[in-house]
Amino acid sequence: MKLRDYIFRRFLLLIPVLIGITFITFTLSHMVGDPAAAWVSDKTTPQRYAIIIEQHHLNDPLPIQYMYYINDLVHLDLGNSASQGERPVINCLINYFPATLELTMVAMTMCLFIGIPLGIISAIKKDKLPDHVVRLFSLCGVSVPIFWFGLILQYIFYLQLDMLPLGGRLPLFTTPPPNVTGLYLIDSLLAGNVDLFFESLKHLVMPAFCLCFTYLAVISRMMRSSMLETMTQDFIRTARAKGLSEKAVIFKHALRNALTPTTTVAGLAFGGLLSGAVLTETIFMWPGIGKYSVSAITSSDFASIMGFTLLVVLIYVFTNLVVDVLYAYLDPRVKYG
Repeated sequence: MKLRDYIFRRFLLLIPVLIGITFITFTLSHMVGDPAAAWVSDKTTPQRYAIIIEQHHLNDPLPIQYMYYINDLVHLDLGNSASQGERPVINCLINYFPATLELTMVAMTMCLFIGIPLGIISAIKKDKLPDHVVRLFSLCGVSVPIFWFGLILQYIFYLQLDMLPLGGRLPLFTTPPPNVTGLYLIDSLLAGNVDLFFESLKHLVMPAFCLCFTYLAVISRMMRSSMLETMTQDFIRTARAKGLSEKAVIFKHALRNALTPTTTVAGLAFGGLLSGAVLTETIFMWPGIGKYSVSAITSSDFASIMGFTLLVVLIYVFTNLVVDVLYAYLDPRVKYG
């Protein structure tokens, strides 16, 4: 099967997956609370409450409400966000998502550029001091709670060393770059404002490192295990028997094979980083989709919660597709099917 046909088939399979997810999230959201709660306050009169119920079809049976919801989705209408002043949910997602995407991309870059070399070093120096240091680092990564780690980073790099800003995407009263992509790093470069680029980067370092810390540990551990397993294979012995240098054996033969399982973990990590930035964004006052989802949950804003859930599902499905394609590229024995 050609790559194009494989991708097309995966997109077709996306349809039943999305229908299933929307059905589950819609049913659960209407079972755990009052869907009208976000529009109701102490000052809401019975007449106004009746209008809200009528306006959102909440008097209809649940299957009929679900059909209304699907019909709106087909027309890219995710409803209005009660926690954001009745703004359309899709506009809120478009507004908040770039900040989270930028944070996640920087965090993922840190994961790959730090985690993979650490895993390689740990495998090459097995049971020696560098290996013990990396394993201790990995243990800390999977053990330390994100909120505690974020507070420690702020204490050290903001309060004690005054090296990095406390939070936010830019200093207070600083004008953001003209909005082209919503990613300040790219938009500031497009605007030719190098100072704003470095200011944006400085604000990204601490939250991105906090966000990536857990997955950085996971990737380095996975890379270490994969490298150790690959280094025992016959083709590695053959390469050494041919007289290749250890550097060529590691980087030309072992690394590509060891990257295959790490790619799967990295793909899942990207989805996890993107959807799991809630705590990090709250600690660092990052105006992203995680902070928006927290606001929606505390306000029982079901339209926003379901819009956020749908977006996360799309991200995971798309990420898995990219991982599968990369998997086949890294390991020619894997066929599309």
